[in-house]
Amino acid sequence: MDDNLKRARTEALFRDVNERIAESAERFAAPSTQFVCECADAGCTHRLEATLVEYEHVREDGATFMLAPGHDHSDIERVVEVRGGFHIVEKVQKTVRDTVHRLNPRANAA
Repeated sequence: MDDNLKRARTEALFRDVNERIAESAERFAAPSTQFVCECADAGCTHRLEATLVEYEHVREDGATFMLAPGHDHSDIERVVEVRGGFHIVEKVQKTVRDTVHRLNPRANAA
């Protein structure tokens, strides 16, 4: 499997996990929660504290993800925003960008 495709699938999997975390936080009316880092490292265990409003801001674009500082890979993404405990990155490499858009659960639910 192509390395960029593998990284995109890993990131999309972490995004799916965060979707479930956000749903749970909403049900319990939590103002913030700990999300998982959505980087390409399948073994990453970093947690990112964010409000649900911040999380929704990241999800506005199917090509943006939240990562722990320093977890970005300049060959596939660029940092577009720096928040207190996390960075927002946009996928720029074509295979990665196309894959994360295709695997976006919000786009597929529409």
